Amino acid sequence: MDYHIVYAQSFKKCIRRLEKKYRHVRDDVRDAIKEILQYPRIGPTPPGWSGARKHRVANTDAQRGKSGGYRLVYLVEDQPTPTIYLLLLYSKSDQSDVSNYEIEQLLSALDDEFKS
Repeated sequence: MDYHIVYAQSFKKCIRRLEKKYRHVRDDVRDAIKEILQYPRIGPTPPGWSGARKHRVANTDAQRGKSGGYRLVYLVEDQPTPTIYLLLLYSKSDQSDVSNYEIEQLLSALDDEFKS
């Protein structure tokens, strides 16, 4: 199945913020997107995340591998059109985790942005 990638405004803001600190963040994310397109359900769905998934992404600027890299939060929908919504990207060195409340806010904003 071929998926369409959609960049939420929240994701775009994260990229702009992170590229001030990490020069190669776009390249790192591009590689992660290729991985997600190949295996859309590669990331786990934490409890309470309403289907959103979290994928580890290596940070080539930090040289710490995936565990100390980025976390990419995304949502996969198969109907009506196979789509992957990129919601959030954060560095593990800047933020340890994302709360269920933050995920609900992102999903609500996604509904307002694309699905209304």
